[in-house]
Amino acid sequence: MSADERAGRPDEFDLWRRLTLMVGQLNQSLERTLVSEYQISLPELMVLGELRFGHVRGTRVQELSAAVGLDQSSMSRLVTRLENKGLTTRVSCEHDRRGVYCMLTPEGAERGEQAEARCRDALTGLLDVASFDDRWASLVARLRHTTAGATP
Repeated sequence: MSADERAGRPDEFDLWRRLTLMVGQLNQSLERTLVSEYQISLPELMVLGELRFGHVRGTRVQELSAAVGLDQSSMSRLVTRLENKGLTTRVSCEHDRRGVYCMLTPEGAERGEQAEARCRDALTGLLDVASFDDRWASLVARLRHTTAGATP
């Protein structure tokens, strides 16, 4: 018997806990796919996505940190890994010597786009499976209902 079942109707905390567990499992599966097929991690994919849709001059590392939800030292290490893989490059800021911008390389743009498309397909399949699991079905339904009503 789950904690939700023992407590009766789930409240916001219970739903948040279930959502966190479901997202954790989804992320683990997506991470395995990305690493095996594209040699990038899920946070690296998030950065590549931010850079693909960011400014043509690049994006400040500080802004990437905020957009992806990593602290600056973790982001700096991640950007270094992407740079070592040939997917990004760092560019110094013209008007602020301390500022560093991160830009996609052509290979980074291509791999990021392919990996994101693969990730979208994989996520759809994972959510299809999760929709039949009693633990996740209502969460998946809410997620899909919310995104179905969203305008692109």
